[in-house]
Order: sequence, then C-alpha cells, then structure tokens
Amino acid sequence: MRSPSSKPVFPRARRKGLKKQKHTAKRIYDRLVEETGFTGGESTIRAKVRELKRLIPPAFLPLVFDPGEAMQIDWGEATVYLRDVRTKVHLFCARLCYSCRPVVLSYHRQNEESFLDAFVRVFRELNGAPAKVIFDNGKVAVKDGFGSYAVKQAGYTALAAHYGFDAVFCNPAEGHEKGLVEGLVG
Repeated sequence: MRSPSSKPVFPRARRKGLKKQKHTAKRIYDRLVEETGFTGGESTIRAKVRELKRLIPPAFLPLVFDPGEAMQIDWGEATVYLRDVRTKVHLFCARLCYSCRPVVLSYHRQNEESFLDAFVRVFRELNGAPAKVIFDNGKVAVKDGFGSYAVKQAGYTALAAHYGFDAVFCNPAEGHEKGLVEGLVG
C-alpha cells in the first residue's frame, strides 16, 4: 500500500530496487543532515548544486532512423459530428520514424480490441511492420511496470510476436521520447 500523497512505485521496478530519483538541492541537503549529521547551511548546498550544474555539458542524441526501423504510436481524442450528433472519438495515431508518414484511425473506444485492430490496419496500410514500435505505458499495452521494465499485456505480446516487432515503452511523463507522434496527436 502507498499513502495517498505518494507517487506509485511499480511492483516489478520495486523488486529490482528501481525508482525514479529526484535529487533536488533541498533533498540532497536533507539527506546530508539525516545520513551524515551535516551542520552546514542549505544555501551552501544550493550554491554547490548550481555550480555543478553549470559544469555539465548539454547532451542530446540525434533521432536518426533507418527505413523500417521504428514507428511511434499514441492515442489522442477529437470531437466530431456523426449524423449531426457531437461525438468524442479516440484517435490511434502512428508515425513512421524514418519518413514521418502518418496513419490515423478513429475508434469509439480506447480499449484492447481497438488497439490491436489498429495495429493490424496500420501494418496493412504500410505493407509491413517496423522492427520496433515506440509507445507510452498505456494499460492497453502494459500490464505492470514502466519503460524498459514494462510487462506487456498478453494480447500485445501475441501481436508483437506475430508481426515480429519489438515493443519499446517510454518512461512516464517523457513525451519527448516519442516526439514525432506527439506532434501528430496535437
């Protein structure tokens, strides 16, 4: 059980001793006081953290993909008029990483059946499947965990095995990890 104010820690990640660490200057100061009996001021720690941050060079990885290497997918929502009735629909958005070719499909629900059907239709439209599919941690695909520690739902596992692609799951709240499709959803 977790307290209502704490963030969830996924069971599989917990077993591996993993959790997202956020070491702010305040947290570092608190740990120093608690663990080492540090008697200096918090402002000293804040100044040192600022100094160290300036020493770290900016880092980035260019997103370059080979043809057929990867596809990013995500869900979005839209409001449409069907027979003059305002209706919310769920959009399955897919974008190839090399060519940026988009495929968007509309569904009444965002559930496992729609999810799996969308893959089949997208692969039919593209005349094949990419080597890997990059997705967030939606419950339609992930049973437990997150990112590289995600446990896939049975239907998604079977689909990936049938089409021969690897599932790559993003980390929570890291939309930049699949920025191509995020732009399409927007």
